[in-house]
Amino acid sequence: LQRVIRTEFATSTVLTIAHRLDTVLDADRILVFDQGRLAQCDAPAALIGAGAGIFYELCHEGGYLDKMVVPPQH
Repeated sequence: LQRVIRTEFATSTVLTIAHRLDTVLDADRILVFDQGRLAQCDAPAALIGAGAGIFYELCHEGGYLDKMVVPPQH
């Protein structure tokens, strides 16, 4: 289903609400909400590259950091 969404709606804005990180790791932008408030918003690589924050911690705890290619921070 995710592959179909990505190919058929490649030029569209798609809002995905997910509980599994696999669903959103290749998104252009991720919005992280905490207790109903926007806590983070950026590209997945930027959120992970920051080395802290909710999204980083979720990726760390889920073992996703090794799967991500993160450009070096300047």
